[in-house]
Amino acid sequence: MKEILKSIYKKQALRMFVIICLVAFNVYLLTCPSKILGKIIDLLGNINQNKPLIIENIKLLLVVSFVFIITRIVWKYLLAYVTRQVEKGLKDKLFDHFLKIKLTSIQDIKNGELMSYFVKDIGEIRGATYRILSHASRVIFIFIIATYTMIGVDLKLTIAAICPIIITMILVFILKKYVEKSFKKSQKHFTRLSEYVQESTDAIRTTKAYSGETNQLKKFIKRNKLLKLSNIAVDIYSTLLSSTVMICFGFCYGITILYGSKLVLAKTISLGDLIAFSGYIDLFFSPLFWLPGIISKFERALIAYHRLETVFGLEKENLKLEGIG
Repeated sequence: MKEILKSIYKKQALRMFVIICLVAFNVYLLTCPSKILGKIIDLLGNINQNKPLIIENIKLLLVVSFVFIITRIVWKYLLAYVTRQVEKGLKDKLFDHFLKIKLTSIQDIKNGELMSYFVKDIGEIRGATYRILSHASRVIFIFIIATYTMIGVDLKLTIAAICPIIITMILVFILKKYVEKSFKKSQKHFTRLSEYVQESTDAIRTTKAYSGETNQLKKFIKRNKLLKLSNIAVDIYSTLLSSTVMICFGFCYGITILYGSKLVLAKTISLGDLIAFSGYIDLFFSPLFWLPGIISKFERALIAYHRLETVFGLEKENLKLEGIG
């Protein structure tokens, strides 16, 4: 399985490299509007004298926006093509392998399980490839490029604004585990309640015959309460996760406005720099929400990888299939 994936990814290596380069360029372009807007605000101090420069920066902003759209379309197209090729390559290899597997090895595998290998497991690997090339690469480049750009404004202001983001990242990882645990617990209680309702419906005549409705109803209420509490826990932790990110950015903007205003008054940075700095902070918003999803997707892909590895490890017949097709 490892060698199969290597060969598939090797064929797409050049396109994947181009995608990563375009993502990096795309992230750099995201920092440009804030920078240009900051320059325009500084130039507004003397509109009559700086009018040509203001118009020039507005034109530059339009050009950057156009290039950004083109770049995004190109790397999204390449990303879709690469992930589809990965999926197709895995399906072709898996189908070819199934043709050669011994019947004694495959006879205990159900049709539904076979379909899950082709659809679910390969889909998870394709999804993980998409997330890594798209979201994970953007997270890395945003942290590198945006932080570097922010340092260019003021180092101390950057450190003060980044600290809440780092703390929030740690909290997001912790809360993500609680969300997953509470969700699994909710699923477990729902399954138990569903099974119990089905059993009770099937045995309703017997229950009435022995006058056990009261006891049956008490059990149902108890299981229903457990499901309700577990669902509430899922909502609480999910809300807490999003609220934590919102609070983090509240602190970031608060620090930026208070400390940044002090730097503006001290003429360490300009007003345009402060506004541009606020725009750079916006870039960190999406990555904080993406991180849990990237990790979850990678974990599911790892499970799918091991399942497929088991299938590819099944003993094959010594057959020649050159004439088939």
